[in-house]
Amino acid sequence: MLQISALPACIENYIWLFHSETSEKVWVLDPGDASLVEVWLEQNNKELAGILVTHHHWDHTDGVQELLSSRPAGEQIPVCGPGKSPLAYTTRPLFESEKVDIGWLEFEILELPGHTQNHIVYLARPTNAAPLLFSGDVLFSAGCGRLKDGTAEQLHDSLLRLKQLPEETLLYCGHEYTLANLRFALSVEPNNQDALDYLHHCQKLVQKGEMTLPSSIGLEKLVNPFMRTDSSTVNLSCEKHFGIAPQNSVDCFAALRKWKDNFA
Repeated sequence: MLQISALPACIENYIWLFHSETSEKVWVLDPGDASLVEVWLEQNNKELAGILVTHHHWDHTDGVQELLSSRPAGEQIPVCGPGKSPLAYTTRPLFESEKVDIGWLEFEILELPGHTQNHIVYLARPTNAAPLLFSGDVLFSAGCGRLKDGTAEQLHDSLLRLKQLPEETLLYCGHEYTLANLRFALSVEPNNQDALDYLHHCQKLVQKGEMTLPSSIGLEKLVNPFMRTDSSTVNLSCEKHFGIAPQNSVDCFAALRKWKDNFA
């Protein structure tokens, strides 16, 4: 049976690991720190089978080359990543709608620009189980990625695509930003009871030393302002904050992103 483990790393990142009790093999997603992965592999008597990458930022990729170079000579470790502007060590460039089979899961690739121009996410639809979304820095719980070399319109449209996924889809994102994101979400919608309840729930998890993930697409549609740009409440809040009414959903998204970038 598939097990999904998380290693906290770098800038409140999560390195995701896919493994099972009946196999020595492990696939790793976005290994920003090789040493953490190597320690986990040794402690759990596992072997690296492959690497998945969502985008090129250092906190998601800095461990890749070290993991590859520390394997025995002749051992070929597949590295899957964005097909647009692929990283030098990528052995399988991935594009929209392509499939990647890691044994326990078959991932479908979605190209979702906005945080970066070449960002991909990994979507699995297991039989008789909820879909699993590994979103990197496109979508966070109660938030989304900054606009690094993409545009507000791109990221807005990328989130619209994710919003169409089944509500039970489990969200595994790249960072543990949930509490900070919820504080911003409640600044935008102070009367959002779903967001307030979720904040209290996540605070209890963090107090116990547990992570707040996975979330779900259904929950994000209730609490994440970046997925609520069609809400009159969110639009009115942006108008009050900036003194200018958003003209459409993209305007609202851009205003939220600018607001969040400067939110303390």
